[in-house]
Amino acid sequence: ITLGVAVLIIVMSVMNGFKNDLTKKILGLNPHVIIESNSFKIENEFIEKLKKKFQNINISKTYSGEGIVVNNGNAKGIIIKGVDTNNKESLGFLEQNISKGDLSKFQKNTAFIGVELAFNLDIEIGDKINLMSSAFVTTPFGGLPKQETFTVTGIFNTGFYEFDQNFVFLNLSDALSIFDKEEHDQNLEIYLSNPIKADSYKNQIQK
Repeated sequence: ITLGVAVLIIVMSVMNGFKNDLTKKILGLNPHVIIESNSFKIENEFIEKLKKKFQNINISKTYSGEGIVVNNGNAKGIIIKGVDTNNKESLGFLEQNISKGDLSKFQKNTAFIGVELAFNLDIEIGDKINLMSSAFVTTPFGGLPKQETFTVTGIFNTGFYEFDQNFVFLNLSDALSIFDKEEHDQNLEIYLSNPIKADSYKNQIQK
């Protein structure tokens, strides 16, 4: 009986610990509520209104889209995500998962990439990468994908292979530029102290 109870307690402890760790990592990689512009303008007045009504939430400006990274003749489809570097909370994810580089150098025309992407494309700190977005610019030769060059100032490692090989983080202004968007086209990411209540917050915000 003692052995059986001990095994049961150990198994339950291990599984609960694994569940909590996995949940924490997954929720740490993704916002709990996302507000997208969808052709509407997200003004600062709206953001301040949210902060006053929900004082226990963290709001971060962001913009994401699909793109391609090119380095030394190698190309890889990625997700480009712009973050507000003026908001310390927005940089919390990179600060917790940074593997190489300096977060203080994450400024305009620089990029943070995942460790798996860096390995696959043989990229080191200080290297320059060429990013192409899904936005097209008109030229005498027709429409071409908009592309810009960025310097890699940091490499992050979340422990999730798919995330570490598919995400590139840029300054928010750089992300809006490469997708040919304006400031009012940005999205809002909301992080809650209790993610389980995300649906409740979403319903209140929609009203």
